[in-house]
Amino acid sequence: MSWFVKVEGRVYGPYTPPQMKAFVSEGRIAAHSQVSNARDEGWCAASEVEEFTTWLAANAGGPAPEKRVTAGVRPANFVIVTEIQSEAGPEFRNALTAYGELEQITPGTWLLRGPTTAAVLRNELSHILDRDDRLLIIDATHDRAAWFNLGRDADENIRNLWGRAN
Repeated sequence: MSWFVKVEGRVYGPYTPPQMKAFVSEGRIAAHSQVSNARDEGWCAASEVEEFTTWLAANAGGPAPEKRVTAGVRPANFVIVTEIQSEAGPEFRNALTAYGELEQITPGTWLLRGPTTAAVLRNELSHILDRDDRLLIIDATHDRAAWFNLGRDADENIRNLWGRAN
């Protein structure tokens, strides 16, 4: 079975149940998130789907989804790689500057130093991007990664590689 997620009118997916479960554990899908097993119909809150209620309940004891970090938090170093096919490039860059010191290294590759997290950056910046745009964020300070719209295989490969024990 495949799942789709609707965010601000945009439909993303299809995703497998293991991907959706991972999204719940990462805080990318919450109880209010709109999900469906069909791209064009059947949308409801994740909290209304039995499979999701189990995952949401299991995640409730874990860390709370990350929120935008405020002043006073120590800055971290990020590598941000984008492939923006849409017209969102200038808006994306402007939004990125709000998170700290920014340097463009090559077209689509940025270094950012700021008081935030990879998950916050992904969650905030993905709203600007279209379905053909891609985003990868590496938190070099805390050994974390977050990504958006890289595809099912890349999603699984990153999760497997990043989660390996030394």
